[in-house]
Amino acid sequence: MTDQNQQSLLLGKVAAYTEILVKDPSSTIFVSLAETYRKMGILDDARQIITKGLKLYPDFGPAYIVLARVLCQLDDFDNSSAAFEKALDFDPESLAALVGYARVQILLKNDAAARELLLRARKLSPADPVINKLILSLPEISEAMVAEVDEVEEQCDELPDISTALVSPTLADMYLSQGLTERSLELYQQLSSQNPDDLTLRRRVKELEAQIANEKQTASVESVTSLKQEVEPSPLAAGTVTESVHAASGLSTLETLNLWLANIQQRRGNV
Repeated sequence: MTDQNQQSLLLGKVAAYTEILVKDPSSTIFVSLAETYRKMGILDDARQIITKGLKLYPDFGPAYIVLARVLCQLDDFDNSSAAFEKALDFDPESLAALVGYARVQILLKNDAAARELLLRARKLSPADPVINKLILSLPEISEAMVAEVDEVEEQCDELPDISTALVSPTLADMYLSQGLTERSLELYQQLSSQNPDDLTLRRRVKELEAQIANEKQTASVESVTSLKQEVEPSPLAAGTVTESVHAASGLSTLETLNLWLANIQQRRGNV
């Protein structure tokens, strides 16, 4: 995907997520909106959005992860670390928080702290290639650790069939690391039914169900946005048109978006 197409896609997401917030100001979609702004490099606005959202949801771990990423890109490593720690307070098994926090520690040259975080993450997802590569990139890695990582990767080259495999949380996490979220959920549901008193398994089932629902919602939003772009081209659907509008008006990307969104709200008021 070209940079121009990528930018158009991100602008489409911004418009779609903002429309959701207009309809429901209490929606947690503010996290996705702030993350999209971050990917576009509009960091101050991303921080403003996520900070405002946290006033409504001060206990929402994913919001702290996005805040931490934004602060890291702003080179505010101390506050980024604090935000990642906050996210881990709410969910000690958050892979996004563990890996993101490890990256900050690597930037700060705190290799021991980074290694500890990555090893915690690897216990949750042994086959994750990003985690294993980060571990191997750290200095003073022993030969035994290298061999262990290689062995895990070899074992995960071929995923066993769910009908014949020994059901375990490790296998479920292997499926999850390969992007097979629904198959992972099936295993955790089976494990939870076999161990109804295990609160950890029940929590993982709920997390995966929420993740799948969120992915379907995001896919639906992106699908609608894509259809709108195909049927009725707009400044959000073509980077060249967007650039022309900016050049003619002298407005920034954010100012242009705000004008479009204001028009959306005005049209709704006239219906």
